[in-house]
Formats: sequence, structure tokens, C-alpha cells
Amino acid sequence: MTAPRRACALAAGVALASAAGARAAAQEPPTIAGRPYVKLETRAQTEKAMRARISEVAVEWEPWWWLGPLELPGGSKRISQLVPDLETAALAGRFDDPRWRALDGSPAQGGGDGFALIDLKALAPGERCVAWLRRALVAAQPSKLRVKVGSDDGLRLWLDGRLLVDAPVERGFEPEQHVLVLELARGRHELLAKVAQDAGGWAFQLAPDVGIDRAAAALLDWRLQLDFPEGEARCYRIATLPVPESAALEVGGLDLLPDGTPVVCTRRGDVFLVEGAFDLPPREPRLRLFASGLHEPLGVAVRPDPRAAAGFCVLLAQRGELTRLLDLDGDRAADLHETACDAWRISGNYHEYAFGPRFDADGGAWITLNLGHTGGETVMGAGVATRGCAVRVAPDGRMEVVADGLRSPDGVHWLAGLGAMYTDNQGDYVATNKLSLLLPGSFHGHQASLPRRAESGGPLARAPWTKGDPPPAVQPPAIWFPYGKMGQSASDVALDDTGGRFGPFAGQLFVGDQTHGTVMRVVLERVRAADGEFVQGACFPFREGFKSGVHRLRFARDGSLLVGLTDRGWGSLGSWRDGLERLLFTGATPFEMLAVHAAPDGFDVELTQEFDRASAEDPASWRVTSWTYKYHPEYGSPEIETGAQRVAAARATGPRSVHLVVDELRAGFVHEIAAAGVRSTAGDPLLHATAWYTLQRVPVAEQAARE
Repeated sequence: MTAPRRACALAAGVALASAAGARAAAQEPPTIAGRPYVKLETRAQTEKAMRARISEVAVEWEPWWWLGPLELPGGSKRISQLVPDLETAALAGRFDDPRWRALDGSPAQGGGDGFALIDLKALAPGERCVAWLRRALVAAQPSKLRVKVGSDDGLRLWLDGRLLVDAPVERGFEPEQHVLVLELARGRHELLAKVAQDAGGWAFQLAPDVGIDRAAAALLDWRLQLDFPEGEARCYRIATLPVPESAALEVGGLDLLPDGTPVVCTRRGDVFLVEGAFDLPPREPRLRLFASGLHEPLGVAVRPDPRAAAGFCVLLAQRGELTRLLDLDGDRAADLHETACDAWRISGNYHEYAFGPRFDADGGAWITLNLGHTGGETVMGAGVATRGCAVRVAPDGRMEVVADGLRSPDGVHWLAGLGAMYTDNQGDYVATNKLSLLLPGSFHGHQASLPRRAESGGPLARAPWTKGDPPPAVQPPAIWFPYGKMGQSASDVALDDTGGRFGPFAGQLFVGDQTHGTVMRVVLERVRAADGEFVQGACFPFREGFKSGVHRLRFARDGSLLVGLTDRGWGSLGSWRDGLERLLFTGATPFEMLAVHAAPDGFDVELTQEFDRASAEDPASWRVTSWTYKYHPEYGSPEIETGAQRVAAARATGPRSVHLVVDELRAGFVHEIAAAGVRSTAGDPLLHATAWYTLQRVPVAEQAARE
């Protein structure tokens, strides 16, 4: 995102960094990886010079260009075996637009450094097609450059016309599917890639594997944010923990011990205590192995347990059970692994993930269970009962199936006043990513779990379903995350309970996105409509630029947000495959839409700072567009029935609040609210000028509500 130069205003008397951060910055060494750090005119110049100085690789990269897509209906399943290569002269005439187009450096288009994941599906949605990418590089001297290459699906790659990779395969993206050494003579060279798309994801990445290690990269990133506090980084700074790459810290779960130490479980089956996680500037943390040998745990929670030496246990969801780990002798390593519950079912399908636990006020553990990847009538299926379900495990170990129709429910959360909720990922029967409440007996759309209802027990067994019957009513999500605009793979949910230490968003929810490597912000509200009460709300962009896919979130004692990363098998933007980062509030309050609330005739918008009244009350400063989605077994849904609604009036109701009168609010539609013309009293535009409100119901007027 291109952020305005003055998008964040400093509160009176507050420096860009906290006092502790400033003291830490003053103590930073003047060198990085033994090389003198020199600040140049811009961040890009400084980073480029320092990376070259540290890595000692003298290669200049030009921007990416792309061409396509070329669709190929019918024919073989292996698209890349049939489509001619670019050197075929007649090829250009088969494109609607044969011109090469430059990538713009956005997250969907390779990122600012040109080495991040290129999301071709965001560039050119479609299936059974191919696209080409090219990029030139200039070597200052003869050299050998090691690069890592990955694609989804098939790939052909040339250097100066010489074929290096020929992989006509269907596959999910992995960044190291091909590791190559490019032998470069002095001068200019050109890389050309052809990437095939069969179905599902479509992506490509080529990144140099140069000699700048994680410790140097983390320290350089931190220093650059201090010296060039621009856009989002002016207000929220990322501190990257330089966890050694050999640790493979693919974060599956993240929580805090009673003393504040982070505990991380990994997808490879280890549990670590992360000591030194809060050092500034960030330094390599100490990973203390607490347990190992587990089966891809994808959530962890610390709970009181008087049997343990320190008075707590660690619970996590493995593939087949909820497991309790106890340190009995106080050496900060688990001595006892015991099964807390193994009542849910698995068939052995690789996609049968188990996410959680999260605990409610009564000590019940909530766990969400992924469908398998079956390749049957739909992409996802339930080979056994409980797949695609949300379950609650009582303190005595008894399990109850609470809801079904889930697809890939990566994030589960429990919030006082609203109860359990989860995030789901776009796919068959799931139009786009969403956040939904897990009400007892609710059905969330994916029909693969319905035939297993009679076997599941609990409230669902009392409403059995037979194939051919109409599906139950689908529980409407509280939030739809518009695909591409608000990430592509919604993950964890965290509540800002810091009391303001994380900025002006106390009490709001933060949601990770695993593909874009971002954190989003959510505001929920309960509205009263003619046919009952509904929970709905708005989502907002918040922070991008994390090193890998954002998978797990937890607020720490110091008010920072811990961010656990992973990308293996799932693909993400960012230059790392795994890791742990912290997001810190600098003290600079961003000019943002704080919240959006539905009204009977429009929306009430709160802002984080006082605004220029003339700009805020000008209807032309605002734009409202709405759309809905298809409910069908195909993968995802386009935005349909799109329409623009006239903003009839904009009226200030306080120094930081505006009431918008909007013609023809549409229940069941996502409403995009753009405020490009609004300015603060200092003349600044909004840092993020767009919000998306999921309007399941239009609230009734207050008088009608009282009646």
C-alpha cells in the first residue's frame, strides 16, 4: 500500500518511539554484520546499499514485466504441455492485449523488492491458462548467483534463451521447488518464465539466495524503520526476531506463559519456549525445547494445572487429539504427555487439520476441524464424522459437536459477550474468507459434513440430513473479507485487551492473513433488526510487510502484538518461510476510520483524530459501493450484483464522527465505504481510506426498537 507522507500525526509530547525504544535505538551498534551502516537519502537506497555491502553480490535487478493470460479451453489437464512458448511468432495475435505490462510492486504483484510472491490469480483471475513473466538483471562482474524458484502450477524458466526448468505439473506453491545457480557473465541477462494455471492457486516466485543472514536482515529492517518512519511504520513498527533458519519455527500455535514468555508449537511437532523475545533492537532469541514428537499441532493454550511444578500446563490440538503437556520437575521441559480428548475422527487424509484450542469462561476448549482434500464432487470432503465441524471439549474431557458446514477453519476465538467464533477460507461453498459466530446447531455452508450429522452427536444429530434434502439455512457471517482487497487466507483472531498500549483500537479484533502476510482489523456490533438480533461489522486494512504468512496472533504483556509466521504448503508473500515477529505501537496515532456502525439510513463513521469539517461533510468525499456473493460448490465467488449507492448527505455529529445518509442500503450485501476526500485538521488523508461493512441486516430505528 502506498501510504501518504503525513498520514500519522504525533500526539502532543509523544516521540516517534517510546522512551524504551529510543534508549534501545541509541544503543544499537553502528555496524550490521560487521559492515558500517550508512544512512542514505531514501530507505530504498539505504537498504539496497546495505544488502549489497553485506552480501557482496554485485547484481542489479530491473522490474518484472508480465504478459497474459492465454486461456486454453478443453484439451489436456496439463496446460503447460500444450501451450506454445513465447518465441512462437503467431502467439501475440492470440492475446487481447499483447503488450508487456509492468508489475506495480503491490503485495499481489511481487512486493516492493521484486522478490516476493507474485499472485497471478490476483492479476488475471481464471483457470486453464498461462502467463509469462520476464525480468532483466545486470551483473557488474562474472559471478554465480543462487536463486530459489517456485510456482503453482507448471513452470518453464529460461535464462538468456536457455531452458533451466521444465516442470509440466499440477502442484501447490513452495518457494524452493527449484534451487538454481545462475552463471552470469558481466553484462545484462534476461529471465523468462511461463507459469501454467490448472485450478486453485496461481503464483510464482524467484528470489536470490544471497549471503545476508536472518540476524543481519532483522537488524537492518529495524534500523530502516527507525531512520525512515514512513506510512504504516510511522505508527506500528515490526520487530523481527532473527530465529535461526535451522530451527524451522513454522508457527502452528502461540500463547504466553504466566511470566510472559511466549510458547510456540510448530507444524513440525515441536514446542518451544522463546526467551529473549522482547529485546530491542531484536536479537536472536533463545529457544528452549519444551516438547517434541507431536503431530502437526495448530494451536496452543496455557492453562492452570496444580500438578505441574510451575502451576500450569500446555494444551494443544494434534491431528487426532487434544493433548496436555506438564512439566512436573520444574526444568521447563514437559515430563508428561496425556490425552485430554481423542473423540474427534480422522481418516488419515493429509488435509484433516485440527485448530485450537481456545477456552471459554467455563473452561471448555473450542477446536475447529478441517475437511479433507478429497477431489470428489467438491474439492473438500468429510471422509469421517466430525470433519468440517466445531467441537467443544468440556473440562472433564467430554466432547460435543456444536456446529458444522466449516471448510478450512484456521482461526478459532472466544469473546466474552459474543461467544465462540472462527475464520474460514475461500473455496467450495465459501464465497470468500469470513468470520462467523459458532452458535449451537449452526450450519456454515459446506455441505460435505451434512451426511455425517447423525454420527456426530450433540445438537446436530437432532437435525439429520439426507442427500437430496435442501440444505439447512446457512449461518450468515459477521464479516466477509473481500478477496484480494482484504487478504486471501484469513487465519488467527486476537482481541486488543491492552488498554490502549497498542494505540487507539482497544477492544477491537485483529485477524491475520496467511497469504498476503498482513494483519487486518475488525469491529463487530450487535444490531437489532425486524427479524431479530444479528452480529455484523466492518473490516479494515491495518499492517502489511511481515516476513511470511501471518498465522498466529497474541497480545503480550508489554502491549505489543506477537505474530507467528509460516508458509510451507500454503504459500505467502514475504522473504522468509517461518518465524516470529512483534508489532509495536510507536506512539504516533494514525488518522484512520476507528469504527463504522450501521444506521437505519446509512452509516456512522468514527475517526481516530479530529477532521476538517468541510471535507468530511462533503458527500463527494465519500463513496459507497455494495455487492454480494454466490453460494455454490465452485471455488469462491465473484462479486455479484454490484451497485453504487449515492451518499445523499454527510453530517458531522462530533469532532471525530460523521453520519452518512446512504440511499438504498442492501441487507445481505458487503458495503465498501471509501473516504478518499476526508482530511484531518492538519490536512492529512486517511492512512487507509477504505472499510468494508458486512450488512447482514439494516438496523431498525431506535423508536421502533423501543416499541
